[in-house]
Order: sequence, then C-alpha cells, then structure tokens
Amino acid sequence: MESYDDLADGTVPELSLLLNHEQLDHIPKDLYELYKHRLKQMTSISLSHNKLSYVSGYMQQLTRLQELDLSHNTIRTLPKEIGQHCIMLRSLLLHDNALVSLPDLALHVLETLDLRNNNLQNISSKLSSIETLKNIPCDGNLELNTIPVDMRSDSALVLWTLRLQETHQSKIDGNMQRYEEIEAIAKITELEKMQLHLDLKRLQDSVGILKRERPVKWTKLKYRALKCTSQASKGLEGCIQWLRNVYSSWKEHKKSSRVQEMVHE
Repeated sequence: MESYDDLADGTVPELSLLLNHEQLDHIPKDLYELYKHRLKQMTSISLSHNKLSYVSGYMQQLTRLQELDLSHNTIRTLPKEIGQHCIMLRSLLLHDNALVSLPDLALHVLETLDLRNNNLQNISSKLSSIETLKNIPCDGNLELNTIPVDMRSDSALVLWTLRLQETHQSKIDGNMQRYEEIEAIAKITELEKMQLHLDLKRLQDSVGILKRERPVKWTKLKYRALKCTSQASKGLEGCIQWLRNVYSSWKEHKKSSRVQEMVHE
C-alpha cells in the first residue's frame, strides 16, 4: 500500500492511488500537481478512513476511473462530475459518510454502489435502469423513507423496490403530461368560447344600433317622397307644354299681322 510520504519521495503508482488512513480533510494541492498529467490514466482511487467533507471538482478528469472508495469520511454531497464524467466506474463505495443526497449517476457499467450508514432520505428510482448494478446495500440510513427497513441490506430487494418506484413514477409522469395537454386544450377551448361570446355580443349590439337608427315610418316616408317627385314631374311637364302653346300662338299672331300690313300697302 502506498502512502503520501511514498508519493513525496517520487514513488508514483501507475494507475491507482491509495491514500487510506491519512487523516486528510482535503486533497492536497501538491498531490494534484503531482498527478495532474496522470488523472486520465487513473483506474482506481481509494481515500477511505480520512476526514474528507467534500470531494473536489477534479473528478471530471477521471474519465477512465473504474473504482472509487470514499468510505469512512464525513462527505455530505458528491460533485455532479462523478455521474457525468466517470462513466467507466464499476465500483463506488460511499458507506459510512454523512450523505444526504446523491447526484444523478449516469453510470451505465456500475456494478456496486455501497450507500450504507449515511443520512439519505431518498434513493433515486432511476438507479434501477442501470442494468449492470447488482450490489446496492443501503441499510443504516435512518431517515430513508423509500426503502423498507427490512429490505435495505438485500440488494435484490432494493433494486426490485426501485424498479417498482420507477414504473410508478413513469405512470405518474405520463398521466401528468396527459393532464397538462388536456388542460392546455381546455384553456384554448375556453378562450375560443369567450371569443365567440364576445363576437356574438358585438353583433347583437350592432343590430340594436341599426334598429334604433332606422326611422319608424321609413317605408311611408319613402312612398311620399316618390309620390311628390312624380307630381312635381307632371306639373313641370304641364308648364312646359303651356309655354310651348303660348309661343306657338304668338308666332301665329305675328305672322298674321305681317300679312295684314302687306295688304294695306
């Protein structure tokens, strides 16, 4: 087993890092400087039995890591990088810490996830979708309310319970999605009803205004106007004819006067 003193002397394990029982409360910066060019080659890291309360963000560089032992520390939360970048993890030992929650773990080759003796209140049912996961003991979490107490030490029962929860949650999500769709349709229908009601009200108001503006005796008034126009037209024609007759008589009278004057001459 390698110690931190061995590393300081230049003895560097090629693919693994073991720093158990070192009383570490953080990852030393000089240790990171020593390993920063080898992080992507690391396949195994053990930091158990220390005083770590958190894990640094260096995890995003451990893309080939297969085994990670963080047991027997005081860690409360894990960085999300573990679930996002350490995609080759097969064994993740987190027992005997102070974990209150877990990030999303998209670890598709994970086989062992030891969660014993923490402060977890919930374990995501999505873990049941990791087909390779076989060992997931979680007894010792006194606040855990999603797994029955007598089932927590049996990984098969834990996974079975998580699968039931995932199926149930999927149904809930599906029903909620359908409910939201129906609710949206209902809102659209209700809006359409309101719009139709407003349009109908506007039409009714317009009809009322037109009825109020129309004269009560409009038909009679129109008839009288037409009759007066006809009478006036007839009177005008009579006057024109009278003038024509007067003009003809005047022409005849003038003509006869000229004849008489010619006779006297």
